Amino acid sequence: MTQLATQSAMVAIDDVPLSRSHWKWTVLSGMGDFLDAGSIVAGGTALLTWIHAFHMSTSIVGIISAFSSNGISTAVGALVAGFLGDKFGRKFIYNVDLLLYMLGALIIIFAANAPMLITGYMVLGFAVGADVPTSWSLIAEYAPKRSRGKLMGMTNIFWYIGPIVILLLALAFNPLGIFGMRLLFVALFIAAFITYILRRSLVESPRWSAAHGKSEEIEKMEHAIGGHIDVNSTIVSKHYGLRDLLRGKNLRKLFFIMPIYVLWGIPAGTYGFFFPYIFKTVGASSTVTSDLMEILYFGLAILSVVFVFMPLNDRVNRRVLYAISAFCCGLAFVIPLFAPISNPVVALANVVLFGFGQGIGLWPLQRVWSVELFPTEIRNTSQGVLWGAMRVILGLWSLFTPLILGALGGFKAVALLMALMFAYNFIVGGLFGPKTGGKSLEEITQ
Repeated sequence: MTQLATQSAMVAIDDVPLSRSHWKWTVLSGMGDFLDAGSIVAGGTALLTWIHAFHMSTSIVGIISAFSSNGISTAVGALVAGFLGDKFGRKFIYNVDLLLYMLGALIIIFAANAPMLITGYMVLGFAVGADVPTSWSLIAEYAPKRSRGKLMGMTNIFWYIGPIVILLLALAFNPLGIFGMRLLFVALFIAAFITYILRRSLVESPRWSAAHGKSEEIEKMEHAIGGHIDVNSTIVSKHYGLRDLLRGKNLRKLFFIMPIYVLWGIPAGTYGFFFPYIFKTVGASSTVTSDLMEILYFGLAILSVVFVFMPLNDRVNRRVLYAISAFCCGLAFVIPLFAPISNPVVALANVVLFGFGQGIGLWPLQRVWSVELFPTEIRNTSQGVLWGAMRVILGLWSLFTPLILGALGGFKAVALLMALMFAYNFIVGGLFGPKTGGKSLEEITQ
């Protein structure tokens, strides 16, 4: 049995104006997204170099992508940390995961063969799997209810900034060959170390603290936001566990969010890891051209998050934003069905529509919905299950992506599958997305 704060006890959190503390905590939490996407893109950018240096076959390429930050190791990290984060707190995960991230980066930096490379990617993947879902839970639980989407949108920006930084470094380090690719992971190591140090000042989730009677953590939150949170509640709730996630209304919510989550994750993960491989395979004129196209892709996504999603999502019908976003992304992959992606105009249209389109609502809203729909006691567990399912399926998909690109119809086969995925998201998310804007987490879960 755990002691819960009453809904009125959360008023201080839900109704205070956004403060510098909110933004600071979000930036520090959002660095998990930076490190996640950065590691995916660093792996993809370095992939061609690793292939030549270690004489890797197509099957080895598939294994690396399947067990990297883009796939199965991340799923394992998310599942483990999801449970532990609900049991021991969000900050508990932060004390461990970035140390593992730095270890994984070091293994890759000094990798002398493919097995070492795979090991480093697996450790790196486990760490980001632990970090990102935990960060989302933490942000949702301290965010004011009318600014939750805005703060969650900031995590999207960091997911896009990470790749841009890595790609710019890749352009600078490209003349250095394999040493330059190792330097990409040196940069990620440094970013993880700085984040680890700065995160020590973060507060624990006030909602998790209230549910577990951690009054000292509540006092830190009160001081930061200038409000009062009463945790001396007489309302008692049963202890939640994984079984509670897999039955009743929580299971129905899981069945809604998981398919759209997975069907978004496959296209996004494919572009995150395989973008250079895809464009080189279909005839990109140079690695520099591929990197610049990918920078454009992520840069446009930032613009749409900043100027469309963040100002509007807490004020308008979220289903409309989601439907428009899914339509743009789907169209990005319909066009290559009728003209070759090697055509510069077609490639540019694909990058622009998919890049700008996703930030309007598809990716950020799935983050928001995934943390809003489940109770505090199992919020981290639910994130772990969602992330775990998405990254396992993405990992399995990644095993076969090189084969599909090389032998089974090339990019058109991939484009058709992705267009169908976005069609599903357009219909289901656009028609049945939950109306959660402006509500407290307690109102939503009740």
